Amino acid sequence: MNLDELKKSMSTLDEVLAQKSSEPIKLNTNTCQSAQGRIAKLYRKNILVCGVLAVVFLLTGIGGVNAEIFPTGLKLFLGIFLGIAALWYTVLYKRTKDIDVASDTPMQTMKKVASLRLSALVGEIVGMIMIAIFFTMLFSHLWSLDHYKVWLIAGALFIAVIYDLYKLRQTVRDFNILTAID
Repeated sequence: MNLDELKKSMSTLDEVLAQKSSEPIKLNTNTCQSAQGRIAKLYRKNILVCGVLAVVFLLTGIGGVNAEIFPTGLKLFLGIFLGIAALWYTVLYKRTKDIDVASDTPMQTMKKVASLRLSALVGEIVGMIMIAIFFTMLFSHLWSLDHYKVWLIAGALFIAVIYDLYKLRQTVRDFNILTAID
């Protein structure tokens, strides 16, 4: 891009930024509330799943069930991680329910949604790191016992990642719809 094209682009950008819109922003309340309901339902489901699995892994870790294949330390690690994840999803659920599209101004709603998106993203990244650590420790332990068990778990993990990517697309769509403008 040469200097003349850059000057032309900058002047066009200045003109666009100088224009003021006379129409106020109005969110599509029904669409936003249905997206909010789907996100809240997802978080409720995650709270239940993580909570139940946390209790199961903590109890089997404390009881020492099948410790030769699935070590007690890994069960306790997974149980504590899932318990923290359940608490985190509870926080996200509460923050989702605090969004009131009907009574808040569009800027307040967009600010709350942006904060919720960032919180959800940070939580999911931390969760993926913890899951990577867990499976690294589990695979190294299982590799010493039986190689086929590692491959079975890796195959199931691959299928779970494909499914999660599909669900992630739906969640991203719901977050985008949460601030739908009329």
